[in-house]
Amino acid sequence: MTYSIIDISQPVSSKTACFPGDTPFSRQVTLRMEKGATVNLTSFTMSPHVGTHADAPSHIGGCMDDTDGMASTMPLLPYIGPCALLDVSACSGGITPEQFQRAAERLKELPPRVVFKTQKKLRFDVWEGADYAHFTVELVEAMKAMGVIMAGLDTPSVDHVDSKDLQVHHALINAGFSWLENLDLSDADEGLYFLCAAPLKLTELEASPVRAVLIKDLL
Repeated sequence: MTYSIIDISQPVSSKTACFPGDTPFSRQVTLRMEKGATVNLTSFTMSPHVGTHADAPSHIGGCMDDTDGMASTMPLLPYIGPCALLDVSACSGGITPEQFQRAAERLKELPPRVVFKTQKKLRFDVWEGADYAHFTVELVEAMKAMGVIMAGLDTPSVDHVDSKDLQVHHALINAGFSWLENLDLSDADEGLYFLCAAPLKLTELEASPVRAVLIKDLL
């Protein structure tokens, strides 16, 4: 079998932009071989929402002292399997059901996982402000009606940056969805793929970084 692997993850570094008020990535070097240590060793600090990540249910509800709803409890099936990349670029504001349906109609089938390409080129080190594309409650309803169980996009949040009630987050949870944020779909074209973007087994965090890839069968 011949296939290609497209990395759709944002790089994570001290330059990576993050949501206003969130904790950016920072590195601490604890051991250096050039200073006589037998190995190089580092530690790091960052919010689990920096870079490409999956939100857990506890992100918008539940007790932070309880493991229920944390990243480790998220099912893996939604993040691994057949996936469609839908190109709705250039898009800002809420993605509508009509945009979703038009893109879906261009494909011969719609698998239960979809990712939305809303921009041709991503600048991971620049905060996109209030103009980034995001989901809408109506879009969530339309995707559920077509059998989608996981949806992702290449912007910082499924909700608008100014949202206080996080209607889309709640709509996704209520519909039984899983989702990915901060993808980098710059090098991927619209079409059908196999997605692999498993969350880490983090038992005390409300989200998890992922290394998301799309796999394309070339035969």
